[in-house]
Amino acid sequence: MDAKGDSEDNEEYSLKLDSIPPEIFLHICSFLSAKFVINVLSKVCQNFHDIIENDTTWKMRIFRKWPKKYPMVPDPNFDWKEACIEREENYELWKNCGEKMKIFHIKDAHFGSVNVVNIIENGWICASGGRDGALKLWNVIDLKAMVEPQDYKSCLISEKRAAHSNAWLWSIAYDQQNKMLYSGGFDCNIKTWDLDNPEHPVASHSLSSPILCLTFAHNILASGCYGRCVSIFDSRVSIQPVFQHIHHKKPVICLAADEKFIISGSEDKTIVVYDKIARKVLKTLQFEGFPLSMCYDYQQLLVGDVLGYFHVIDPTEQSFELALTYKTGHKQKVTGIENSLGSIITSSTDKSIRVLQPNIDPEPITVLNCASEVSKISTYKHMLASANTDDSISIWIPEEECS
Repeated sequence: MDAKGDSEDNEEYSLKLDSIPPEIFLHICSFLSAKFVINVLSKVCQNFHDIIENDTTWKMRIFRKWPKKYPMVPDPNFDWKEACIEREENYELWKNCGEKMKIFHIKDAHFGSVNVVNIIENGWICASGGRDGALKLWNVIDLKAMVEPQDYKSCLISEKRAAHSNAWLWSIAYDQQNKMLYSGGFDCNIKTWDLDNPEHPVASHSLSSPILCLTFAHNILASGCYGRCVSIFDSRVSIQPVFQHIHHKKPVICLAADEKFIISGSEDKTIVVYDKIARKVLKTLQFEGFPLSMCYDYQQLLVGDVLGYFHVIDPTEQSFELALTYKTGHKQKVTGIENSLGSIITSSTDKSIRVLQPNIDPEPITVLNCASEVSKISTYKHMLASANTDDSISIWIPEEECS
């Protein structure tokens, strides 16, 4: 065969980027991270882009690795590409007891049990409150750079020791747009703090009983009280209640909210979905054990209870139907629950934090054994913080972010 014939044969059987069979391309991609494929390979050529943009590509990839139904509540607008990235990254970070996470344990963060933590300001500040009545702000960026444990306290940005007149500081909520932090305590006060000048509260409002929980969403601050009352404030007006409602028979323990509803959980073993526009109760759900923690995101409401279960509530079309109930694996009450596309994280008084797969019948990715009971948890992206009853705060950060 002449040289010309050899050239024609080579051209006939060569594979080019714009003509590689999808099956071969996807097989190659299975050895690469979803993040690299989506953010880098999709820009190589139009053929790659078309395959990568197809939601079916990512549905198939997720179900090959994790075949259980996901997401737990169907969502027609679900972002399958972002979900695949998050599931892979969460699994890689947390598997084998969080081998790719670095833990910072701040001992004696408060004088007394730490009741609440909240990671704010896009992950560079961790706010904490405790039974000493103090409100503290910790610089997470500086924390990442620390090497020696004894240096961790140097990351303290601000400390207001008597934020609630030596009464327990029990709850924190944050308005990111206006950089305002809200705290609620057993002194029956809600206080507003300017993050740029946190030395003194810019406003304070007294209620008739201790504040047990706060939530902030869509310019609305809501508080739940020991006296069964849920108070709603419009942050654009003043820290005065716009209106209040009492539809529980016992203290209000946890809250969640969206643009239309305030959802409250109580020691009376009920969750009340309150329509703040119509000013009436949309729905009341009854549980066997009372709810202690809530997380409302990604078109599903997750509730952790005193018996160690978590419940999945479907809010689509304003139905708020109880969809699923699972054992978390905790032996005691679920004090905190956080949800993302990549994991469900729960904390408990059984001295553990469990990182679970975010699908039905969730299996643990890992179990973190803690030195004390965990009062509350907070997450931001792949960071996790816990408030602990031994006066400490623990913060987990991906190792690659600490280098």
